[in-house]
Amino acid sequence: MEISNRGLLAIALLPLLSGVALAAPPPVDPSTLPKVECSTLRYSKEYLDQYPKAPSACQEARVYKGKTYMKVKGKIYIADEAKPTVAVEDSYGNALGTVAVKNPKSVRVIVDGEVVPFSSLKARQELTFWVPESTFAAHAMPAK
Repeated sequence: MEISNRGLLAIALLPLLSGVALAAPPPVDPSTLPKVECSTLRYSKEYLDQYPKAPSACQEARVYKGKTYMKVKGKIYIADEAKPTVAVEDSYGNALGTVAVKNPKSVRVIVDGEVVPFSSLKARQELTFWVPESTFAAHAMPAK
């Protein structure tokens, strides 16, 4: 499975990520956001056909600015600068599969309150992602 900078990693930590580090908004504490059950998340058939273990990745779900986000945990599996890979985990810490990151130079994350490039992360470093429901609930466009 591959993701772009609009997928898992770019949405990580809600607005904590920013393509413009100098204009990064103040961090949002997810624990202050309204919580919803993982079981209420909607996945498209197409998404589940491709990633049947996706619902197991949900640690919790929160609502931010009217949009629902799923919390996902993982670890850097391969810390390759050109194409890093993240091992996504279930709520028990078991690996569900890996995700290759497209365009890692454009992805920024916050580590200890500091915006850092994705390429600075090391193997086995633990990560938390906040994935918008729209990523996995979207349906394929109808054929013309």
